[in-house]
This record gives sequence, structure tokens and C-alpha cells, in this order.
Amino acid sequence: MTGYRWDDLPAEVRAAVTAECEPILDVTSLPGGLTAGLAARLDTAAGRVFVKALPDSSPSASLYQRERFVCAALPEAVPAPRLLWSGHTAGWITLLIEHVDDAREAKLGLASPDLHGVLELVQVLGETLSPNPGAQVPPVVDNVEFLTRRADALLADPPVDLLAADAYRHARGLLDLDALTGSTLLHADLHEGNLLACPAGVRVVDWGLACQGAAWVETALLVPRLILAGHTPEQAEQLAEQVPAWKSAPADAVTGLAAVWSLFREFVARNGPTGIRASRAQAAAAGRTWVEYRTS
Repeated sequence: MTGYRWDDLPAEVRAAVTAECEPILDVTSLPGGLTAGLAARLDTAAGRVFVKALPDSSPSASLYQRERFVCAALPEAVPAPRLLWSGHTAGWITLLIEHVDDAREAKLGLASPDLHGVLELVQVLGETLSPNPGAQVPPVVDNVEFLTRRADALLADPPVDLLAADAYRHARGLLDLDALTGSTLLHADLHEGNLLACPAGVRVVDWGLACQGAAWVETALLVPRLILAGHTPEQAEQLAEQVPAWKSAPADAVTGLAAVWSLFREFVARNGPTGIRASRAQAAAAGRTWVEYRTS
């Protein structure tokens, strides 16, 4: 999705950012992701920094505000780049974030050398962010209820090409929202695009979907990403077992969460923006194999 460029920002916003890291020697636009906001690397006399910005009028503005609150509250022990400065100027939300040098997207595949680091990161997040260090985020139930509305709409009138409809329906009935509640700050969107491998280890970025809930939910939401990367459901759950918080996950709640996660992607694969339908169909297929594994 095409995003904004540096020159698209109001002059007041560019001036505010420049005042924080002057002089700016070069600006490199980067992919802005689904939010279509500005994402850029700034080369300054003091080194590189990352900037992201979005106007208030964008539907994703609330996600930038949430990330702003979360990054400001993260303890030093969290393996994530630091928020250097944030502003709300001329109707734009702007975040200036530490740049992760020599980084690449972490890979979750079977032979990936990053897997150990990713699982270690998930464990550190659970331990460091329990309880929530003060970030202003909604409960995880709010996030899941959003998924559930789309899931229920799909099950109410299932399309002819919806595979495993009976397994989905059974698993959906097992969802217990109360079991998701807790005091841990969750990233809730750990996938390869939000995980950076660098010489110092794996770092997590983009806290726009952060929420508060049970610590095991973080690992549960990673499992379908592992399956999407090529693991079988059994292999993915064996990896999940390496995270201590996973051991407290109620089986039925995990199965119900797997169902609504997958059904939401089934819904978007059919009704979402054309440019993301194929990727959501792949994610849905991964989630579906997990649901079938847990209900067989």
C-alpha cells in the first residue's frame, strides 16, 4: 500500500522533526505497511533514526496513538527500539524511533536461525511486561471481539468455498473471553514483518495493536504464524512449549482463539482490499490447519 513521503508532511511537522535531529543529511522512504503512513529512515549527523507519521484523519491514527503510549512506557529490558520523541503537530501524529542497524526481518521457518531468538523474545516480553508497566491500551477482549464479529458473520452464512466449516463452528463455540483476561501488556501482532534480527538479537517493532491480557495469548497468536512459515501444527505447538506462559493456556480457550483468528482472515480473504486478499487467504489456510489439528 502506498504511503506518504517526507515531502508530503506539513512544513510544521518536518520542522518539528528536524529540530529533534538536526541536521538531516538524507531521507530514505521505506514501506509504510497497511496503515499507509509515512515510514522513513533519516540519516543525521548523529546517526540514523526511524520516523513514522500519519494524519489524524486516517482510520489508523488511533493505532499510532496507541504505539506512542506503549513505546513511552516500555521498560529498558524490553528488546525493542526506543521512542526518541513524539509529537502531535498540524493534525499529524509523529513518532521518532531508534533505528535498528544491520537488521533484517526475522524468519520463522523450519531451519531459521532466528527461531530461538524469537521464542526467547516472547518469553522476555511475558516476564518483563507482567504486569503492564502503565501503557494505555485496551483489553485483549476488545481486539478479539472485533475478530469475532467477522467470524460470526462468516459462519452465519458460510460461503461454499469455506473449508472445515464444522471444525470452525465447534472451535468457535469453545471461545471463553474471560480466559483471555490478564495483566500482561501484549504486542499481539508478532509476525516476520514486526520482528527484526540484528547482531544483538531479535527486536520487536510496531506496537499499534498492543493490548492487555493473559500472558499466554502472545504465544497463541504466534502459533499460526509459525504454521504459515512451514511448521506443522504439532511442530508449532512444540515450539510454543518452550515459552513458560504457554503452559498456563486453557486448551478450549486456545482452540476458540485459533478459530476466530483464522475465520477473521477467511473473511478478509473474501471481502478485504484486493491487494491483501491473497496473503490473508494464506494465513487463513495456516490457521485452518491448526483448528483442524486441535479439533480432530
